[in-house]
Amino acid sequence: MAFKIALTPTYLAKVEVNMPKESGGFESSDFWAKFKRVDVAELEALRALPQKEVIGRVLVGWTDLLDEESRPVEYGVSTRAALLLIPQVLEGLVYAFWTSIYKAREKN
Repeated sequence: MAFKIALTPTYLAKVEVNMPKESGGFESSDFWAKFKRVDVAELEALRALPQKEVIGRVLVGWTDLLDEESRPVEYGVSTRAALLLIPQVLEGLVYAFWTSIYKAREKN
């Protein structure tokens, strides 16, 4: 497929979250993060920031994120801030964002 230089301002990336269970082990779940596209200059600036701040700047929405009663969680500044306080979610977002920038080619 040919590369098209016309890019959308945002894109979706799957975020995997592994939360420790009270009984031991982990429960894996996922949602889709909507990230803002960044150019090379912005990317260089982001590399110098704490990861929580990076995600705070590039996370602009989500889908398939549910509350404890399985209702969709609306995106907003306060809900984003609350989400970023959960270490396992922050780790999943950080991994999803940087992997979307520097995805390693998979071996066949």
